[in-house]
Amino acid sequence: MKRLLFLFFLFPCLLIGQNFSERWNGYFSYYNITDLDESQNKIYAAAENAYFVYDIPSQTLETVTSIQGLSGNQISKIYHSETYGLTSIGYENGLLQIVMDNNQNIFTVVDIRDKISISPNNKRINDFFEFEGILYISTDFGVAEYNLENLEFEDSFFVGANGNQIQINQITILDRKIYAASTTEGIKTADVDNPNLIDFRNWQTEYSGNWKGVLTFSNSIFGLRNNNSIFRLENGNSSVFEAIGSNVTGFNVSGDRLVITAVNQVLAYNPELNLDVFINKLQDVEFNVNTSVASNGVYYLGHATLGLLSLESESTQTFSEVSPEGPLLNRIFSLEATPTDLWVTFGEYNQFYNPFPINIRGLSRLSEEGWINIEPESLGNAAELSHVTVDPQNPNRIFVSSFFDGLLEIENNELIQKYDSSNSIIEGVPENINDNRIGSSGFDSQGNLFFSNSLTEHQIKRLGADGNFSLPDTSEGTSNPTETHSAKLVVDQNNNVFSGTLRSGIIAYNSSTNTSRAITSNVDGVDFPDSFNVNPNITALEIDQDSRLWIGTDEGLRVMSNPSAIFDQSQSVNVSSIIIQDVDGVAQELLFEQYITDITTDGANNKWISTADSGVFQVSPNGQEILNIFNENNSPLPTNSVRTVAVNQVTGEVFFGTTSGLLSYSSLVTSGNENLENLRAFPNPVRPNYNGLVTIDGLIDGANVKITDVTGNLVFEEFANGGTLQWDTRAFGRHKVASGVYFIVVTGEDQIETKVGKIMIIR
Repeated sequence: MKRLLFLFFLFPCLLIGQNFSERWNGYFSYYNITDLDESQNKIYAAAENAYFVYDIPSQTLETVTSIQGLSGNQISKIYHSETYGLTSIGYENGLLQIVMDNNQNIFTVVDIRDKISISPNNKRINDFFEFEGILYISTDFGVAEYNLENLEFEDSFFVGANGNQIQINQITILDRKIYAASTTEGIKTADVDNPNLIDFRNWQTEYSGNWKGVLTFSNSIFGLRNNNSIFRLENGNSSVFEAIGSNVTGFNVSGDRLVITAVNQVLAYNPELNLDVFINKLQDVEFNVNTSVASNGVYYLGHATLGLLSLESESTQTFSEVSPEGPLLNRIFSLEATPTDLWVTFGEYNQFYNPFPINIRGLSRLSEEGWINIEPESLGNAAELSHVTVDPQNPNRIFVSSFFDGLLEIENNELIQKYDSSNSIIEGVPENINDNRIGSSGFDSQGNLFFSNSLTEHQIKRLGADGNFSLPDTSEGTSNPTETHSAKLVVDQNNNVFSGTLRSGIIAYNSSTNTSRAITSNVDGVDFPDSFNVNPNITALEIDQDSRLWIGTDEGLRVMSNPSAIFDQSQSVNVSSIIIQDVDGVAQELLFEQYITDITTDGANNKWISTADSGVFQVSPNGQEILNIFNENNSPLPTNSVRTVAVNQVTGEVFFGTTSGLLSYSSLVTSGNENLENLRAFPNPVRPNYNGLVTIDGLIDGANVKITDVTGNLVFEEFANGGTLQWDTRAFGRHKVASGVYFIVVTGEDQIETKVGKIMIIR
């Protein structure tokens, strides 16, 4: 038994990352560059939880994200080995990933992350140093060795006094001596050829003090002290080389330059130790640089908001932006999708509807032409942009809800008007008239825009199609309006408005009668998930194609099958949970006690439900069947914290906005078409090396689809749910059909419209 355990621990903890690029797309932000490395003609830029490679001669970019197999965690260090053609990615949580074969294969190494003897707070990877095929890894617990030739861990060293775990920030080797910069115990040195480096007694403190870094340059050792002074080290003695005077964020050798990056300057020294380049200004932008490298006389700066910047040394204020396109930030708050656009906001307010501390962030739009980022200055520096509503009559006109600065009207990406308490009926919170909390909005069929106004006398307000504001009567919808927090709002097909609140249920407003009602746990038939007869926090609202109101809360999911009944006292109100059977046949509540963050409906009336810590669920139209569950274990989601979900009804692309980036999944579920003019099947022809599904789209919802061979033999039949369905090229799911031409016969639900298409199968 002991031998088996011994062999188990010798086996390398290596996992091959899964590539999800067939059905998934990543839309990450590459504007906050956290670390850089350079090799011959290439720059490797880490951007929070993804990275990209910039090929200097061709000026091309290649991104590597969780779609290709990256973990999605926060990257702390990136390093490329020219000798082995490998890129090493170190993470805040101690994870190590090795990217090889031109970014096609990613190995995940969990030895540090999963090591029980190391505290989770001490696993951060701080730096890499390659020497004779060994990658020396500086971590918050000490030093680790990774063999780049065999792709396996070797030893880990606890080099503190008495073998304690201490933070090692950087390592270098000169004349076969290892130098390890420690935050607390000085610079430790050891003989690289010592076979017993695992013994802390073989590590000596040669330079006392607190050190942020150590490196080899021009055949000398240089150390960076915690006071941001740089020393030249030799034979146990140290002499000041440069006193930077501001916080140093980057200390590295790049090409033949010693590059020092500080919060307000970048310095580069040549091999003769003369200052070669000094950069302390960037033309027309704030100097906010995290890290820098040099390559063939060109300096590349990792900016915190502009991405990778390229500067010629002769003109160090003028720069070019190099980063790939993407949204402004990775921390997504809400999404709004149309057939042509995706709008992204970055919010935010917390679970208690508190927008503080105030953040001023811009707005991002993904169109057919690419990304358009609207900076805060172009939006009047409006804070906490929380929701976008697109004018159904004009896709270039939107209304943006700000949970601090009112309501913004934007057309063709330009601010037209900002409505707040100074120029409209919008009200501020009781303590501050200038704090105007608009949570979300929605259009009715008459072109009127309804929006929520939290902590005010009139919780729902209206901007009419004529441009005039009015105050709907919501007095019956809530008893203490100025103490009621509200945010989410939807408008149904009958122009009824529903606004969710914090612990005060749902405010329902009937625009035809100008009356309101409260949907709370005190209403007969209402079954909100509560333990102490207290209404939950309403976190999501959605009206589906059957006019049902889906209600997400911080304690689970509820559905109101007849929301209009709240306005008719002769009808019963029905709000209930959805009961399903698990794999063992035991009845359970769908999404029991889950914190629901958003709900949206696709073209087949399926629901996509995002959660605060469990990923995304796709359920059938009535919720009785879970169709898909996506989380960080089975998908490229970088985190299980998904704040928002949106569906492009034409393409079937489903967008997931997480706290760590934006991704999309090709669901192949689209809205039903009005006719069969656009019927098609793809791929067509189906070639021998294709093993996927054939997609048939352009369908009318409910249409009957039959596939026959040329002699009329039926091989497939199904009714369309939405505008798309798929065929596995098998005869009723049994065996693959033979090569030949097959007819697709589609008949509308009304039995009147019929269309015939063809598809060729080549085996």
